[in-house]
Amino acid sequence: VEVIGGCFPLKRAGANFTAVCPFHKEKTPSFNVNPHKQIFHCFGCHKGGDVFRFVQEYEHIGFLEAVGRLAERASIVIERDASGEGGRRRELKDTLLQLHDAIARRWQTALTNEAGGQLARDYLEKRGVSAEAIQEFRLGSAPESWDDTVNWAKAKGFSPELCETAGLILRRDSGGWYDRFRGRLIFPICDEQGRVIAFSGRVLQGDEKQAKYVNSPETPIFSKGRVLFALDKAKRPILDAGKAILAEGQLDTIACHSAGIRNVVAPQGTAFTADQARVLKRYVDEVVLCFDGDKAGRNAVIRALDPLLAAGLAIRVASIPPPDDPDSWIRAHGAESFQALLNRAQGIFDFYLQGLCSGNDIASDRGRLVVLRSMGEAVHKTANAVLI
Repeated sequence: VEVIGGCFPLKRAGANFTAVCPFHKEKTPSFNVNPHKQIFHCFGCHKGGDVFRFVQEYEHIGFLEAVGRLAERASIVIERDASGEGGRRRELKDTLLQLHDAIARRWQTALTNEAGGQLARDYLEKRGVSAEAIQEFRLGSAPESWDDTVNWAKAKGFSPELCETAGLILRRDSGGWYDRFRGRLIFPICDEQGRVIAFSGRVLQGDEKQAKYVNSPETPIFSKGRVLFALDKAKRPILDAGKAILAEGQLDTIACHSAGIRNVVAPQGTAFTADQARVLKRYVDEVVLCFDGDKAGRNAVIRALDPLLAAGLAIRVASIPPPDDPDSWIRAHGAESFQALLNRAQGIFDFYLQGLCSGNDIASDRGRLVVLRSMGEAVHKTANAVLI
């Protein structure tokens, strides 16, 4: 009762408790919690089990993760076999998670309280990012220094070798170390449990030779092709909405969440991958692509087509009139207007066909052949006999 009641309201009904089932749509409560037997059961969709099964189903996680979360809630320390290679890998991952959480807090403090964070604060204010969003997404500011993280880690007892493994610092050819993230707005990247596992840093000033974003490298706890930004916050809304909205970047995603559209995630600054598509497939059967309205955004939609179709996901495209992106559209026109764009999202094959027709001379045999061949290849990738 305590665990489930912390997720949504329960109403006492005699010796038991009832609620509207979170696992299927209904108006009359059929979800029942029996505190004597320590089980739940829905008489509508027939899902049921103990507290571990509830956490697995509600959070969409595995059994071991459910055990870990409930153990943390109950302040129970789970003892693991620390012997052998598996134990050493687990210990390294736990230490890396502690390091990432600590440096995220350090950069949060720098953004909020330090003079060096003023540039980042001004940028966030200009982009309309609220104080609540800054807090929720744990945004930070990496000081404009070559050794701030190096010195911070030393003071906190984290070795340079560990920080190098975490991707936070780099080794100098001449000896010593220097910071990877310097003078940048920091976006922490979290796993599905909400633990910080990597960072993305956006440049705020500098010459054009600087990369706009610097991202954490692959580490023992981070594989960028398998992680979606904000999935830890969006997974429940995704399940509730029955679809996931895929945005292009972190600020677009934050803007959507702040506008109350919370079933939104983003890839990690690279092409959308098959692994990311399979992650979304675990939650829903439909994805709405909402990339920038320019040519690059349209190309990003086409690149995402293969992995999404291979995962068996239904795809729609929400077209934003250029030069806007989700962030700028919401700021200019409001959340309701943006939601209307999402509601009007067209099927991927309609979108793809329009693009092919506009990019080829359909008055010629050659142009028509290109369109027909490309459409045939795209439909065939679905492996759906009805579509084919």
